[in-house]
Amino acid sequence: MKILHIHPSMAGGGIEAMICGLVNEMAKVHDVTLCTIFEPKKEDVFEKKLSSSVHRISLGKKIPGFSIKEVFDIYRCIRDGHYDVVHIHGFFYYYSLAVYLLHKRVKFVYTIHSDAAKENTIWDKRFIRIKKYAFQKDYIHPVTISKESKWSFAAYYGLDSTLIYNGIPDYIAQNNVSKLIEYRKTDKTKLFLHPGRISEPKNQVVLVKAFDRLIKEGNDVVLLIAGSKQDLQIWSEIEPYLTERIVYLGERSDVRDLLAESDAFCLPSIWEGMPVTLLEALSVGCIPICSPVGGIPEVITNGENGFLSSDSSEEAYYKALKSFVSCTDVEIKDIKQKCLKTFDKFRISEVVKKYIEVYKSII
Repeated sequence: MKILHIHPSMAGGGIEAMICGLVNEMAKVHDVTLCTIFEPKKEDVFEKKLSSSVHRISLGKKIPGFSIKEVFDIYRCIRDGHYDVVHIHGFFYYYSLAVYLLHKRVKFVYTIHSDAAKENTIWDKRFIRIKKYAFQKDYIHPVTISKESKWSFAAYYGLDSTLIYNGIPDYIAQNNVSKLIEYRKTDKTKLFLHPGRISEPKNQVVLVKAFDRLIKEGNDVVLLIAGSKQDLQIWSEIEPYLTERIVYLGERSDVRDLLAESDAFCLPSIWEGMPVTLLEALSVGCIPICSPVGGIPEVITNGENGFLSSDSSEEAYYKALKSFVSCTDVEIKDIKQKCLKTFDKFRISEVVKKYIEVYKSII
């Protein structure tokens, strides 16, 4: 099967991690091409993790912002490639011309990586009637990534979708050298890692305020934050809380290695789809402490394989952190084992099988 995946770039992020895993696994059996709209950069995290079996195309866009040129470039790329399936990931406005002119020749699959309404950018909202019509006429086959995502799609578009949970490859440690030992103040220090772009949905202001309370109470804890400074206003609110126990690591390409060394994974988000970082945490036995948004409650049962706050507020998340801090070593060990067992359902090989079934069913 000849398959094309398209996304703006392979910079660091959950969607990019998911796409990287999909194309690498699919390329083991199928003829797979990945097209990015923006020209690859040296710092693009997942660009470096693509398999040599994946064919690579870039449209070479350099300047941020929307241009009609890319709409025509994508159309020509798909038209000339003679693909069986074109798998698009968000940003419908880029693909609209290709979908409308080529849907009789090419089958399109569209993964909604978050809430169906909230995933729409400003430009997607301007194209929303065209987008809805494309779904209604079955020009595109929609895939959602959690029950919450599926419900949001039904509510927003009035249509059904195929549910396929996200997945990732098994973890393979790169080396045995510790990357985080310097952050453990004592042999009892609990290390917490929050990987995520500094942005409104990730709720980092609540995160640092909750940790500030824990630290002032005398708890031996350290919070590490890894992610790009996407929203500078939010960064300005976080920065005053940075200390030797709340540390900003910058954007990292080794998040899974960091999770493998951390005791807990923090995600107090306001909204989510099915976070790839959550699956990465489970895969290495790093205990999740999350807010109950998106597909997270479908994966985490409070007190069993992680901890869920009652909502995304500071008080609720602080209480969830306290629940973890109060656990005994025996309880922590048991929860870690349950995390690893939960991950069995989210291996990328199983996810790819389901996507290939969808592809075959619509061709």
